[in-house]
Amino acid sequence: MLRDLPNLDWLRVFAATAETESFALAAARLGVTPGAVSQRIKALETFLGIGLFQRYPQGVKLTDAGRRYAQRVSPSLQQLSAATRELTASSSARTVRVTVLPAFAQLWLGPRLDHFHAQHTNTSVEIWADAAVIDLRVSNFDLAIRYGRPPFPGCEHHPLLFDELVPVAAPSLIAASTPDARGLPTGAPLMMDTYWEHDFGDWLGQTGRARAADPIIQTFSLYSMVVDATLQGRGFMIGHTALLDDHLRRGDLRVLSEERVPARNQFHLLTKAGATLSEAAETFVAWLTAQAESQT
Repeated sequence: MLRDLPNLDWLRVFAATAETESFALAAARLGVTPGAVSQRIKALETFLGIGLFQRYPQGVKLTDAGRRYAQRVSPSLQQLSAATRELTASSSARTVRVTVLPAFAQLWLGPRLDHFHAQHTNTSVEIWADAAVIDLRVSNFDLAIRYGRPPFPGCEHHPLLFDELVPVAAPSLIAASTPDARGLPTGAPLMMDTYWEHDFGDWLGQTGRARAADPIIQTFSLYSMVVDATLQGRGFMIGHTALLDDHLRRGDLRVLSEERVPARNQFHLLTKAGATLSEAAETFVAWLTAQAESQT
């Protein structure tokens, strides 16, 4: 006997494509390729035996049958999603899922989480540290902490930390070296990571300083590794003040110049546009904001 219902994934893709009338926009929303969207639409049309879209060189447009089908399918999918959220709310209401930049997770957020858990013992926080930008609209993350500049598509954004660039080094290296005309330790290597490889050039450019000839550079894959090497006195680095505030306050690291320059990007807290945060997410946002404000 023939199935009465098509594949649910086909319907989900169809609903997104019907709303946008664009394979590319639907693909971006769902986190798949336009080719994958096209394949699923063709599979659904074959199952139904009806053309749902008219294809044009510039894009696609719903057929009359496709429009009628979308008017019935989309509300049903929304009801299924709502029912699923209600069913799972009791088990996930006290969990917050956050996607963040690895350097932020390791140097700023991680060291402060014990404070959060001490105050909110019944709330768990799941941290996904990845430099790749995840589209909140098609993910199950509650929040994102991004290093960039607005706009952030499909998201509401709130400034979190103001970040400046300044060269820093460990007291041991400063005591053992002679500063050059820029205040940098002569002969000491520059520690940098691949994500923020332009920091030194940005600082030089904004301060009007000349670049040294043939600088010695040691490159790491993670900014936290750069920080560890600098703390050990193995070289100097360009510090992101938003992340190194604790080290600078304690004196583990010291600035090599009084010239601080704004970073080209800044840290923002992102939430899905138009979405209602869970009670746990609201609690975490309030705590996170208070922690950031206490640093200024």
